[in-house]
Amino acid sequence: MRNAAFVFALVLLFSTAAAAGELADKADLHGDWTPTWHRLGYGAIAETYFSDESLTEVDRFGGRGDSTIWTGTYLASQAFRYLVSGDPEAYGEILSTVETLHHHLHVTGRTGFIARYRGPDVYPYSEGCPDEHCLPAEGEYAGDIFKTNTSRDQYTGWFFGMVLAYDVIDDEAIKAQIAADVTEVVDALIAQSWWIIDVDGLPTTAGPNVLSVQQATWSLIAAHITGEQRFWDEYDLLADPSMYVKHTLTSISFFNRYSQFYGNNLGHTNAYSLMRLARAYGLWQDFLFWRELFLGQTHRWVHMIHNPWFELVHLSILPAPDAEIEAMIIEDLTLFPDAPNVREAIVPPEATIDPISVWLDELQDQYPILRDLMGDVSPQALEAYPVDQQCPADFRWQRNPFQLSCGGGNPRQVYPGVDYLLAYWMGRYYGVIDESM
Repeated sequence: MRNAAFVFALVLLFSTAAAAGELADKADLHGDWTPTWHRLGYGAIAETYFSDESLTEVDRFGGRGDSTIWTGTYLASQAFRYLVSGDPEAYGEILSTVETLHHHLHVTGRTGFIARYRGPDVYPYSEGCPDEHCLPAEGEYAGDIFKTNTSRDQYTGWFFGMVLAYDVIDDEAIKAQIAADVTEVVDALIAQSWWIIDVDGLPTTAGPNVLSVQQATWSLIAAHITGEQRFWDEYDLLADPSMYVKHTLTSISFFNRYSQFYGNNLGHTNAYSLMRLARAYGLWQDFLFWRELFLGQTHRWVHMIHNPWFELVHLSILPAPDAEIEAMIIEDLTLFPDAPNVREAIVPPEATIDPISVWLDELQDQYPILRDLMGDVSPQALEAYPVDQQCPADFRWQRNPFQLSCGGGNPRQVYPGVDYLLAYWMGRYYGVIDESM
């Protein structure tokens, strides 16, 4: 039975009285470091460049074009943290991050269009602005800047964080604000035939067409949060069996194993919300299809590749625990670097080469247009590298763990710990790890 007042089940995983372990200590370090050094300006998440190797003086920020997806993902991590611990500090981070994402929506001045980033128009928050995609804000946001040309990647992170925040907070005013924001965004997307339209009235040039499974996910999120029948109707159209072939074709992820690996992160992020809500509302035919689509397309090519985030989404739909998967998640989190997560100079060891990657590389040399269509493919390792041998990244779980080279390091460049925090707190929530580990 559909219940618009449905609340995400608060399954609190009470830990033992044992002292906190290595993984918990690491979560505390990242949990302190990330909001202190990586929530720039008005709370948007970004990577930080320091003036010296002591990492005490900020020089500038980077990666602001992906700020919305990582801010939303950080919000999700804090929702899991609060579900596990009930920590008032986590609750405060949830409320402040919801406010940040609220303004990412409204700073653009275009109904339903979310900015990639919003910050004050002062250095270092505005470093590199203005340019064609970084504009001065107007009206109540005068004195700010924001980045446009937003992709479906950023919307994915925004929805992921907002729906989890809605389900864990008890502040009715903030819940109403989230509902109004989600309503505005989904109404705009439906009116625009599921295209993301920029402030100039034209589709963005970076992933503007929302794929069919993403449409279903965001419609279901809107229906869940608002209870509005029009969103249920939209979801029902997208979940109809007549759409199954389209969903399958647009979810083929084989090539994301070799290029544009970040697409796997988008697939897992949307699949988690879609399967969680379908199951919560007892939409069993839908859930079975979304699960099979996830297992057969989204997760199939990236199973057991030292990616605890992907495996936690997988575990969330399994009927029983899986000791092998859980052991790998613990190993991966153990090998993840402590905070600060500096861009180290990693040199992956020699490895057996994946023959498919060589074939695709040679095929792209023969037909260069394929590089434009599917993204560049280079020879890669046959087996995924362990976490401590993978290339550092803004969000490690979206980077290819088969890469044979990483480029140079930078002891003054530090990545936020959103990747560790999401996997750790989600692992705690699903009982894979406890505080003593």
